[in-house]
Amino acid sequence: MKANYLSKKDSARFIEKLKSLDWFKKNLEEKIENVFKIEIDDLKIYKLGKTIILEKNNIFLPTLLEEFSKNILDSLPTLIVDMGAVPHIVNGADVMRPGVINVIGVFREGDLVVVRDQRHGKPIAICTALVDVDSFKTMVKGKVAKNIHYVNDKIWNLLQNVKNILIK
Repeated sequence: MKANYLSKKDSARFIEKLKSLDWFKKNLEEKIENVFKIEIDDLKIYKLGKTIILEKNNIFLPTLLEEFSKNILDSLPTLIVDMGAVPHIVNGADVMRPGVINVIGVFREGDLVVVRDQRHGKPIAICTALVDVDSFKTMVKGKVAKNIHYVNDKIWNLLQNVKNILIK
C-alpha cells in the first residue's frame, strides 16, 4: 500500500482529467488544491476535499459511501431493482433485466449507473451500462449492467474501516 499527497501540479492535472467526466464536473462543489491518493494493488482511492473517487481498472467512479459522494450518486442514472435481486447484486452479480423495475435518467452503453433497492432507495452498486436506455426498454431478459463496486465488496469494507480517518 502506498499513500501520499499529489503535488500541486499533479493534483491540478488529475482534477482536469476528472472534469472531462460529466458526472464529476456537475458535482464539483469546492475548490480543490490537494489530492490525497492511496494505492492498494490495482485500486486507487483519491480524496478530494470531502469527496472520494475510486479508480479501478482505469475506470473512475464514486464510492457507494454516501458521506463521500451523495451528490454524485444522486446525479447518475439509476436502476431501481426489486428486493429479490438485491442479495445477488450485493454479492457481485451483474444486473439482469428482469430484476430492474424502474429507470431514472438516461444512459448510454458504457456509462456509470447507480443501482438502488426498491424498498429504501439506497445505493447498493455502481455498474457500467451494457446497453443504452432505449435498448434497455425493449429488453425482456439478459444483462443490462456490469457490477464494478457493490456494498460489502473489498472497496466498501476498506472504506468503512478507514472512513473516520478520511473524514478529517
